[in-house]
Amino acid sequence: MKKITFIGSGNVASILSSKLKDKGFEIVEIWSKTETSARELALKLDCNFTTNLNDLQPTDLIMIAVKDDFIKETVHLITNKETPIVHTSGCIGIDVFSNKKKYGVFYPLQTFSKEIEMDFENLPICIESNNPSLESDLIEIANSLTTSIHKLNSEQRKKLHIAAVFACNFSNHLLAISEDIMKKNNLDFNLLKPLIENTFQKIKNNSPKDTQTGPAFREDKKVMEDHLKQLKNHKEFQVMYSKISESIINFKDDN
Repeated sequence: MKKITFIGSGNVASILSSKLKDKGFEIVEIWSKTETSARELALKLDCNFTTNLNDLQPTDLIMIAVKDDFIKETVHLITNKETPIVHTSGCIGIDVFSNKKKYGVFYPLQTFSKEIEMDFENLPICIESNNPSLESDLIEIANSLTTSIHKLNSEQRKKLHIAAVFACNFSNHLLAISEDIMKKNNLDFNLLKPLIENTFQKIKNNSPKDTQTGPAFREDKKVMEDHLKQLKNHKEFQVMYSKISESIINFKDDN
């Protein structure tokens, strides 16, 4: 299985198609609903592009890498039922392909940004398929990219995706809030970076629940009340501070 067509031209499609091309796979075609986006990525990959899902070039595998909300719609617009097809989503089940013959999931567990170079060597890739031969092919493709390959069913993958949202998206949003607070008070965000780096460094060899610190963990109520007063002009931050502090206390008590 050496020929792959990508449905999508966003971050995941751009980075994954480029990495696979580097590993010797032929990227046959790029589809995007926007011709400019399809053409731009196709030029980088030296391949065909199209905006018509019913006029795809012959290929060994169709890989869908569009926004999660559009996967089901996209699958049903592809009338080709013979070519093996997969999606790259963490939260969409394999049953979205119920009208196809050979199908599966090829889910790289990582946050993707076109502007940032990414090391795939230890990046987890989660595999699922309705067909043993396709599963073997997907594992072979994954093996070309990483040493971390995992066979997960749809329910396991959905739970993994929820955990990933907490670990990545939510934590990054909290860092963005921290940066906003620093900027609005004429403080350099770089002051926090050693603390942030140490926080994530500690969990390499420890459980996060064993490394938790801070006012809520210590239940320093006066400190937390003072923090809430300082956030009086940011009601949404106040609510978030209270909810997360309460969660830290309850989580500690439950464990």
